[in-house]
Amino acid sequence: MTSLAHDPRYKKFRQLLAAYRLRQEITQMQLAEKLGRPQSFVSKYENGDRRIDFIELSEIIEALGIKLLDFMHDFHEEASPSSILDEWEITPTQLTEMLAENPSLRGMLLRYVAELKLKALVVSIPNVTYITKLDDHQRKKRGDLFLIYRKRAFHLESKSLQSNSVQWDETHKRWSGKAQVDGSDKRSINLPDGSTLNTTLLLRGEFDILAVNCHAFEGKWHFIFARNADLPTSNYRGYPEEQNKSLIANLVPVSWPPEPPFYVNLRDLLDEMVDSGEGMNPTT
Repeated sequence: MTSLAHDPRYKKFRQLLAAYRLRQEITQMQLAEKLGRPQSFVSKYENGDRRIDFIELSEIIEALGIKLLDFMHDFHEEASPSSILDEWEITPTQLTEMLAENPSLRGMLLRYVAELKLKALVVSIPNVTYITKLDDHQRKKRGDLFLIYRKRAFHLESKSLQSNSVQWDETHKRWSGKAQVDGSDKRSINLPDGSTLNTTLLLRGEFDILAVNCHAFEGKWHFIFARNADLPTSNYRGYPEEQNKSLIANLVPVSWPPEPPFYVNLRDLLDEMVDSGEGMNPTT
């Protein structure tokens, strides 16, 4: 029979039964005698080498003097979702060391954590009536988050700082860096001049608001926000000037505290955009 030792839910199940037995200072042999079974019966289910059915469970908890409802309550408490660290059996220190040794993994994880933090920030804004992360294959516009604010719809694109660009200016007491605002893969895009381009650069109007997480500045979850239309355009020498005008620069300078075109308060930016008629009608 295949070992059940690594089945997470059964592991919690058998650990709970063993904990009840140990709490009552009953040996495996003593419990086996109460059950009229060999000691190996108790040893095998506690080690995960044998499943027990409902009738056997009833007999075990009766021998331990436990009520079935109390056991099931404790089991559901114990079997509630554990952290990924528990599931993988690694410590926070080991995870930290692994991320330090693998910068690309750290950067990828930071990006997803930033999206989670950004979503929590957006949810806290009054008058945000809807927020979701759209499937890449179902959205017409780019954006990591889609939200409705004051009956207008906006797409937010979440980006992070390039870690090697982060600097502290002691004279002016401010942080500076560059946000990488391009896509991860090249794709074919149609430009307003009628030309087609295979590029990682993002388009003017491809999303509504850029959200940059500035965690790299102070180790705190600060975000700054800017309109798509206010971001600097590309100056890549390999593209004609007319094409560059339609493309956003892949590296956008940012600072903390922020300077125009960036805002600290997303709500202020959203209010300005709604009042000026920006954003989409959610029904379109």
